[in-house]
Amino acid sequence: MRDPTPFQDAPARKRPPLPPALRLGLQFAPEGLARDLASLQARPWTPHFNTDLYHGDWSGLALRAPAGARHAVEVLHNAPGLTDFADLPVLARCPHFKAVVDALACEVRAVRLLRLAPGARIAEHRDHDLGHAFGEVRLHLPIVTNAAVDFRVAGARVVMRPGELWYIDASEPHAVRNDGAAARVHLVVDCHLNDWLEVQLQAAGPAPAAAESAHAPAVAEAMAGWPRVSREADDMTPRILAFLHRIGVPVSTADLPGKSFLPGIEIEAGGLRVDPSRLRYPGDLLHEAGHLAVLPPDQRCQQGAEVSNDPAQEMMAIAWSWAALTHLALSPEVVFHADGYKGDAQWLIDTYSSGTFIALPMLQWIGLSADPSHAEALGIAPYPHMIRWLREEDATHDAIDH
Repeated sequence: MRDPTPFQDAPARKRPPLPPALRLGLQFAPEGLARDLASLQARPWTPHFNTDLYHGDWSGLALRAPAGARHAVEVLHNAPGLTDFADLPVLARCPHFKAVVDALACEVRAVRLLRLAPGARIAEHRDHDLGHAFGEVRLHLPIVTNAAVDFRVAGARVVMRPGELWYIDASEPHAVRNDGAAARVHLVVDCHLNDWLEVQLQAAGPAPAAAESAHAPAVAEAMAGWPRVSREADDMTPRILAFLHRIGVPVSTADLPGKSFLPGIEIEAGGLRVDPSRLRYPGDLLHEAGHLAVLPPDQRCQQGAEVSNDPAQEMMAIAWSWAALTHLALSPEVVFHADGYKGDAQWLIDTYSSGTFIALPMLQWIGLSADPSHAEALGIAPYPHMIRWLREEDATHDAIDH
């Protein structure tokens, strides 16, 4: 996220039109999202300010808000024209919500939870200038919902399930009613459209054939190279790439006809070169990035395809990739798959899942993370939370000495 570059494309009227609702390829673990939500239920939720628009309880809890906002309504509301937003402290305490925001390689504006109580309904309305055509995109991620929720966009019912990420064109007429016995809660994220988000939207569903634009070939080229091994792989690869981009690990595509240690991936000059046609496991991107991340900067920028056989570096890369998959709310099998780790993948999953974090002392020594006792002294969350994702020049002992 936090891509400061606005979407520079043809005028809004020439962008390829999209359906009013699209399910994006990104998906998140519902269990983790539900745990974050449960941790916030005791907090005060703010009723939506437009009381003429709804009946019953429609309320929200802001996680990212306009910078400098003080009043509860200001904090929750994304007013037109606002461009300066800041994370609220509560977001850092919700690792799964934070992972969603961090997976979005675009400028993220308002982020809030919106709750619609049983029996509540929101009348049909439009949020003018809030849609793909205007360069402002609203994303919905259901946290808890039920079969009796009726969400209508442009007259059509949209059924969204927990963990799915949806684009909703809020400039179209839309209405919601909750006829179920449980509350419906969505994580709602407003974003500024850029090339990365355009790719996600175009990949989610084809634009009408007659609506080509100068941007469409670039979108097609960006997506065409990546493998279609499975729907699960298609869902996770953009999240991993966005994460690596955000933390500063360069990734580029290349034709890699020769044999590489991991299929379709080579390390070169401190970055990853990826052959999409040969990439077998998207999670391998995280493991190889881990090898780069634990190196001092002067070594990282010179690292080539021949990775050190040092067992300590390998174990640190494993610990780093476990922290990364936890941060991204990915299944452990994404990284620790059966074809890798010399047959020890399941053992590593079982070991880390039990709380035995091999190589954590080494990550702590190079300043990337902290064990529970040192984390408490620092006032931060312990591993698998990371203090930083890339080793710095003089970071050794930081997590221990301060």
